[in-house]
Amino acid sequence: MPRWKALSDELDPQIREFAGQLRRLVDRRGLSIAAVADRTGYSRTSWERYLNGRLLAPKGAVVALAEATDTSQAHLTTMWELAERAWSRFEPRQDMTVLSVRIPGAGDGRDAGGTGDPGGTGGAGISPGDPVAVRFTGRRIRPAVLLAGVVGALLVLAAVVLLTGPGR
Repeated sequence: MPRWKALSDELDPQIREFAGQLRRLVDRRGLSIAAVADRTGYSRTSWERYLNGRLLAPKGAVVALAEATDTSQAHLTTMWELAERAWSRFEPRQDMTVLSVRIPGAGDGRDAGGTGDPGGTGGAGISPGDPVAVRFTGRRIRPAVLLAGVVGALLVLAAVVLLTGPGR
């Protein structure tokens, strides 16, 4: 029985090459996944995900693996950078969840409060059959982007208050 499962055909070639390189490095050193976990400080489960191409290893894990196996950090981090760029292009297609959000007057006339909840969401205002879709990609929002969004929302709110304030 082979040690590794075949990598998904859907993976970007850069990601496949990177995961394959990590696998070869582990194999050449004769390490088990548990030994890799012990030597790097990253969990066994995480290494299973990294080595099977289900998750891109963080740069710190790659550096730790290079140190643990006496391998060139420069080579592995260069490969990681290429894989990271490919992963950022690949990630939105991977495990994307599409949800529809009810908006009053959009579609079936139900309100956003969740009346007639056919999606079984417990009144959360989400129903897979309604027309307005919101995509959740599972990507983290960077703090600067989050801050810009909050500031923008506050500016819009301030403009609304000023334009519709008392006496108007």
